[in-house]
Amino acid sequence: MADANPDKVVEVAKWIMPPQLREISGLALTSRGTVLTHDDNAGRISEIDPKTGILLKSFSLIGNQKEDFEAIAIAGDDIYLMASDGKLFRFREGADGQQVQFIMFDTGLRKQCEFESLAYEADSTRLLMVCKRILDKQAPQDLVIYHMPLPLNRATFTIVRVPLHQLIGSNKWKNFRPSDMTIDPFTRNYVIIASHEKGLAVVTPDGDVVRSGPLPGDHRQPEGVAITKDSLLLISDEANVMPAAITLYRWRP
Repeated sequence: MADANPDKVVEVAKWIMPPQLREISGLALTSRGTVLTHDDNAGRISEIDPKTGILLKSFSLIGNQKEDFEAIAIAGDDIYLMASDGKLFRFREGADGQQVQFIMFDTGLRKQCEFESLAYEADSTRLLMVCKRILDKQAPQDLVIYHMPLPLNRATFTIVRVPLHQLIGSNKWKNFRPSDMTIDPFTRNYVIIASHEKGLAVVTPDGDVVRSGPLPGDHRQPEGVAITKDSLLLISDEANVMPAAITLYRWRP
């Protein structure tokens, strides 16, 4: 495994988010080339044009749902919002200012993991949930990726484990706590970022580590990641001393 090469990514733009997006978290690309993001503590979703940084619209889950929302993914016409305890909220996109109906699915994993990362793997028609913190202290402290086939069913998920020492490699991290993930549209590998370690790792679907290393640029609280089809790596930061922002890098896998 080779460490990530910072020369592979070059910053091309940085957009400062408006005050209502100070708790910007996960990112999910739409088929239009825009990006959906969400609030950390409320079921409010916003659409942003990553090429300009302009906020296009915001809508919310009906009933002003309050959860520790940590990630978002788009699977066809459905959008999934994930809470840190593994609950998944499925809904359709709404118009600006609209409240939308949703269905909540409890994965039953709240005692196993604290979650912050979610992605949709279209090739396998499944959601990917990465464990940020393993709650069972007796369990191996590996990087754990849950594969959740759609339609969702508690009995059908599978697990891929990545040994932590392989992920850390020669980096000076003591751990690697994922804050979001995306799927590289060119290689289909999983690209995972960790806010606490300010790190980025690339892992194959089988759990082999391709590379790992520091995030490019200066990120205070990186919480979301996405890669566009025209080779832009997007990283979102919640407000932390500095305002919330989305930074764009040129990505070469």
